[in-house]
Amino acid sequence: MGMAYNPRDASRANDFQIEYAVGTTGNRWFIPYNDNDSMADQLAQCKKLVGQTTDGTDCGVESVV
Repeated sequence: MGMAYNPRDASRANDFQIEYAVGTTGNRWFIPYNDNDSMADQLAQCKKLVGQTTDGTDCGVESVV
């Protein structure tokens, strides 16, 4: 079976970023599967799901609104 989405495939351009609006710095970008973890653990899960660019930069960035 083919994989439709692979966040570990770091073949995105280095300037590729997805901006997520959050209320406070360090908040999760979206609700990950296990919302019983600490906010830091939830944010780490969000970053893992979004993936990285070819130079290892996170594709997601927060925008505090």
